[in-house]
Amino acid sequence: MFFAQWAHPRENATLIALGSPHRAQARVARPHALTAAHIVDAGAVMQGVAIGANVSRPGRLRTRRWDLSALSRARRPINVLMRTSLVSSLASPRIIDDYLGLVDPAWSVHDVRARVVSLKRETSDATSLYLRPNENWRGFRAGQFVKLCATIAGVRHTRCFSLSSAPEDRGHLRFTIKAVPGGRVSGWVGAGARVGDVVELSQAMGQFVLPDPLPPKLLFISGGSGITPVLSMIRHLEAIAYEGSVACLHYARREVVCGHELVLLAHQYPALRLAVVLTGNSGENGNRRLRLSPAQLDAFAPEWADCDAFVCGPSGLIAAATSIWQKGGATDRLRVEHFAPVATSIAHGSAGAAGRLVFAKSRLETAGRGGVSLLDQAEAAGLRPSSGCRMGICRTCTCRKISGTVRNQRTGEVSSQDNELIQLCVNSPLSDVTLDL
Repeated sequence: MFFAQWAHPRENATLIALGSPHRAQARVARPHALTAAHIVDAGAVMQGVAIGANVSRPGRLRTRRWDLSALSRARRPINVLMRTSLVSSLASPRIIDDYLGLVDPAWSVHDVRARVVSLKRETSDATSLYLRPNENWRGFRAGQFVKLCATIAGVRHTRCFSLSSAPEDRGHLRFTIKAVPGGRVSGWVGAGARVGDVVELSQAMGQFVLPDPLPPKLLFISGGSGITPVLSMIRHLEAIAYEGSVACLHYARREVVCGHELVLLAHQYPALRLAVVLTGNSGENGNRRLRLSPAQLDAFAPEWADCDAFVCGPSGLIAAATSIWQKGGATDRLRVEHFAPVATSIAHGSAGAAGRLVFAKSRLETAGRGGVSLLDQAEAAGLRPSSGCRMGICRTCTCRKISGTVRNQRTGEVSSQDNELIQLCVNSPLSDVTLDL
């Protein structure tokens, strides 16, 4: 097992590279801006990655169809009967799920419900939530996400989370969720969820998935909790015995989400090259040499321009990758997934007054605030519009804008078109705005 570490002499940062010894020599010889290379044994890997203890080795995976419990298989023909108009009329004015829930809260005729079967602390602020879905779950592709709805203190909250398990993992779904300050659902997963709790799920969504057929070279770049869909894809590639080139470059501050699992995958999956950059508290104003750069890519994966690349993480990482691939003329090979909420104040304009905000259906009117999402302002006005990821991915909060000018906080695009559909979570008002809410 190979472990190489480059530590910058003045910054709290480390680049950890993992792979086979014959690949190691090329990277030790080309550390670029990162210096002081040395090799230690595999035991130091477990100490060097700075992760919580008691993480078990992931088992060897085999390709399987989704495994349903015997109870779920038995309920399928019953569900067919329950969907008939006769049964629906007998249950009226309630719905049949109200009665099924008395027998088993995870039983539903139409909805995907899942029971919490296990919880595992991955780092000081990240927890893996293991769920067994009911028979309505249709499976997923590695890299996809779902909308997870949990009832917390009597209120339903929905957020989007990527799966960190592979489709071949038998019998359960895994979501590895990092607690966000003030986050209702992520906080509940870390501190309030219990084995036996039941949540609701959407079917899997998203296009951040591996192409079919698979290309000969794959490059994954992730930051923070953006490792979760990447981990799902790498586990899937190992499960199907993909023999092409797989390179993974991950950035983290101090603790690496599922870091022990990544180390073990690098050890047991010959196709995988893994490097972890520990940036400490470098932040936005820290040492630029610790950020994604062409020099780092050339040192770790010289063939990066020829790879199909997948980047998932905070906006700074996404912006850096997009710029590099644009300059290299290879954007057709780049796929990105944002993994952080859009900031409520934006760089495209100044926050402040932005006219009147009118909610037509609710007959409410309030002062609009520029630089603050329409979703936040609707909730501040006492409304509860549907929402999910709150970062412009799932489109749950899509609403008709009757009139007014808004700015998309992700793209900077300004639109004044009447009667258009917009996402409330990533748009802020620039004028008087009327919404169909």
